[in-house]
Amino acid sequence: MEPIRFSAMANTTVIVVAVVYGFLLRVAGAAGFFGFLLWLMIMLSLWRYGYAVLRNVASGWNGFPPPDIESTNPFGGEFAVLFHSALFALLLYLLATTAFVDGVLRWLLLGGVLCVFPASAGIMAMTRNAAAALSPVGLSSLIRDLGGDYLKLLAVSAALGLFMVLASEASARSWLLGIVAEMVGVWTVLALFLATGATLRAHRADFDLVEALDDSSERADRERRAQWQKALDRAYASARSGLPAQAYRTVKELLASEQDSLEIYQWTFNGMLAWDEPQHAALLGERFAKRLWEAGRKVDALDLAERCRKLSPQFALPAAFTTELAAYARSLGRHRSADELTALAASGAAKLEH
Repeated sequence: MEPIRFSAMANTTVIVVAVVYGFLLRVAGAAGFFGFLLWLMIMLSLWRYGYAVLRNVASGWNGFPPPDIESTNPFGGEFAVLFHSALFALLLYLLATTAFVDGVLRWLLLGGVLCVFPASAGIMAMTRNAAAALSPVGLSSLIRDLGGDYLKLLAVSAALGLFMVLASEASARSWLLGIVAEMVGVWTVLALFLATGATLRAHRADFDLVEALDDSSERADRERRAQWQKALDRAYASARSGLPAQAYRTVKELLASEQDSLEIYQWTFNGMLAWDEPQHAALLGERFAKRLWEAGRKVDALDLAERCRKLSPQFALPAAFTTELAAYARSLGRHRSADELTALAASGAAKLEH
């Protein structure tokens, strides 16, 4: 299990969003009816973005985009997320203001709602399912799986809440401090989502939500292989168009882009085997076999040479390398391969003489 990295709360994009949204909320508070409309649009965007931030951090994203203009649209979707955030906001407001609950009971209920919210928000962000996010069974299961780290998350939440209260108290002193307090308030909300995402990320293998997580290293590998496939597709198109030289140049560029690693050689060779004419893969095999030999994988180099000989009669290796490969084959008792490679080396030498 990874340690929880609450350093995610210092995400630059989130800080910039907090500054901009905090300023807009302060302006909205002093602009009458149109200010209320602006406030509503900003809050819709803020809540949508908060759950997106949580999911991004839990999914391993180190960087993610700021909210777009569509997030301010009252009819822009994500209604389950908006329902979830509105439900908890209204519940906290009613518990704080109702005359039907007072004294210790009020504080117990408020504390209970605040303690449950991070777990509920985590399920909501990862599943987009309000019923699952409000299920006592699902909530208790997630909290149990997070264990002591959930207590750490609650401690961070309490610290963030205290920070927000102090900023709010200071805001009464001047309009400028009021702007700062709004910015701090927005950042506090987003920081709670960031911290929740970081906690889920650290436990991504410990609970049922793991299927919804997207490992950043796996995502980067998929993106890299997608770029490989685009390059190989271009090479294939060139080969089909009767431009083999262009195809080989594209393949060489692909190999060079990955520093001629064995992985890229194997992937490209496998891809070229699916082409209409297998001799193209055999031509790559000339370089691939040499690369395997240099990497100390001599048996693999020998196996590849034998395979390429079957793919194309034009397959040829440098004479000196072929002689080395033949001697190695004979040392393994693979005399037939050794004889074929020796004949191949002699044939190559004869061509050079003429």
